[in-house]
Amino acid sequence: MNFSSKKEATLDEKGRVVLPADYKNDMGGSIPGGQLAVEKDPHEKCLNIYTMDEWAKRIVQVTSKLNRDNRQHSRILDIFYNNFKIIQVPESCRMNIPNNFLELVGIKKEAMFTGQGNRIRLWDAVEYSRYTQSWDDYASLFDRLVGGNEEN
Repeated sequence: MNFSSKKEATLDEKGRVVLPADYKNDMGGSIPGGQLAVEKDPHEKCLNIYTMDEWAKRIVQVTSKLNRDNRQHSRILDIFYNNFKIIQVPESCRMNIPNNFLELVGIKKEAMFTGQGNRIRLWDAVEYSRYTQSWDDYASLFDRLVGGNEEN
């Protein structure tokens, strides 16, 4: 999967949000297995949403770097495992994301979905606007981290 772009969304009165059709189409027209993993992002004030295949890779990525017999590592694992939830997604794609997850990232009504490769991010619309204001340095940061036009 290679999710991209952004899509506005609104939570209904029960706190549910509909996954945009573009993202569903990127998954082949339906949610594989009817489940998605929702994770509180460890760096930004947003939620990360993964297909179960991608979530399995994420679990391996995190747990392979940590030793549960090490006190610090064990603590990180406790936090990590408390900051994700597997949710059932009906055919309508109206997702019921746990209220405590929505509260953690400040999503109340207006939201923004953004694609980021193998995951989808869900933001409060105002928070996303604030986040994108820091993109002024995108060109220089891209050149430094990814490489770009090098002047001779």
